[in-house]
Amino acid sequence: MLRKILTCFSFLCILLFSASAQNKYSDLNFQAVDDFARSVRYNGDLQELTNTLTTPYTDTVYKLRAIFIWIADNIEYDYKLLNSGSQEWHRFECSGSKAICDQARADFENKLLAHVLDKKKAVCNGYSKLFKKMCGITGIQNETVDGYVKQTPFQVGLALSVSHTWNVVKLGGVNYYFDVTWAAGSCKHDDESGKITAFVKRYQEFYWQTPGQKFLRNHFPKDAKWIAETGRTKEQFFNAPYFYPNDITKNIESHTPDSGVIKTKVGDTLHFKFAFKKPVKSIQVNTNNYKNAEIILINKSGWDNNIYQFDYIVKENSLHYIEILFDSKEGIRYRVKY
Repeated sequence: MLRKILTCFSFLCILLFSASAQNKYSDLNFQAVDDFARSVRYNGDLQELTNTLTTPYTDTVYKLRAIFIWIADNIEYDYKLLNSGSQEWHRFECSGSKAICDQARADFENKLLAHVLDKKKAVCNGYSKLFKKMCGITGIQNETVDGYVKQTPFQVGLALSVSHTWNVVKLGGVNYYFDVTWAAGSCKHDDESGKITAFVKRYQEFYWQTPGQKFLRNHFPKDAKWIAETGRTKEQFFNAPYFYPNDITKNIESHTPDSGVIKTKVGDTLHFKFAFKKPVKSIQVNTNNYKNAEIILINKSGWDNNIYQFDYIVKENSLHYIEILFDSKEGIRYRVKY
């Protein structure tokens, strides 16, 4: 029954579900690796640091994990640099020959990484380049990707600018996504100015080795090379729902509606359907008008396949968003338009 229902979903969901199903690494226990990585200290030599972190392991994924955890644990987000707007030295430009520019780029990146390691602070560009450099030292090829991101649920339906950088590593023929910047913690913002007031160190596992289906819900690449893997356009990404980064949304395999901008009117019945990898016990709905409303699930025969459906009736035109909670955790936010 699950197969029959999923064929009705978009090509994107089917394609990326197949890729994510191949994640043979999802059940690995990294506790010993994490404890070791957090104990290692940097003594001024990046090569030595990388070798210390990775030589105890033969498997590529454990080497990746040690590097990722070390960066997330030791590098803080440089929000003061971001607020100042003086990030020009973080950007590389060159108009000379390829040989000249290749050398200039190498010099630029070495200077950038020396600054990051000395200050133990970086913005996304520094995080991603440090991850790439350390992986390269140990023989793991990966790429940095620039693009658009949704950082808050209020960005659903808004046109965004390129503002972030992350990494992609191919393992077993499958691309996995790594965002060590967002894994390191989160930032607090001033409601009036919008500027960041503090960095809160809090590791977020969601951004470690994330399959494309889950990662690309809140990230979208700038370059055509990577856009093909998303299966959608930039505008479709802007209008997609917001997924809170947690274990609940990692458990969601497909969803309806696919668009995060719901056009409706008073009296309409909205239909929601979610397929999960693992079962959930409860579903609630938050809106700007009502909080923690228990919903009545329909089509109970689908529960055995972890498919949950419910209807929501639009009762007033003051409804501006619908946020769905699974097992009391924030899951997905939709924007309502009339």
